[in-house]
Amino acid sequence: MNTLEQVLLLVLVTDPFGNLPLVLVALGRLDAAGYRRAVLRESLFAFGVLLALGWGGAGLLHTFGITEPALHIGGGVILFLLSLRMIYGGPQGAFNDGYAADPLLVPIAVPAIAGPAAIATVILLRTQQQVPLWQLALALLCALLITLATFLPGRRIAARLGPRGVNAIEKLTGLLLNLIAVNMMLEGVRRFMA
Repeated sequence: MNTLEQVLLLVLVTDPFGNLPLVLVALGRLDAAGYRRAVLRESLFAFGVLLALGWGGAGLLHTFGITEPALHIGGGVILFLLSLRMIYGGPQGAFNDGYAADPLLVPIAVPAIAGPAAIATVILLRTQQQVPLWQLALALLCALLITLATFLPGRRIAARLGPRGVNAIEKLTGLLLNLIAVNMMLEGVRRFMA
């Protein structure tokens, strides 16, 4: 898997367009400067969490005795469920338990951007694909820039596209993620049977 494919996969699992409605709701009370500051902070937190798990996630799996096929299948199931939420769920999905005026770390950085699917993907890239840490950091950085390019002008994007346009992009992203999830599960079963 080359760097461009890694970036595309990371963008799909961090799902900036799908998370845009959540970001708009969570940060809706902030003024323009506060909104930009919060988006930058939360994106950097998510980047740090994912990079740390890319660095130490394999050791964590080894400690708990989690095998590579189990990671493939488990990660695929999580991606599959996330894709179903993106295709059929509402903008808040699993995060409808209320928001602070300026949430810190939760729910935007974790679990919206650096959610279970993104964490499983980062660990899989390091363990199964043997992606060097520097290359993973580069792919994460590119995905972060795409996330920022979506979130920073998020209020303008949502106004231009309207609720139906944002919803359509989220559903298309969910469909692509669904196909990746099925492929991950099939790969896990294949490795288990081998």
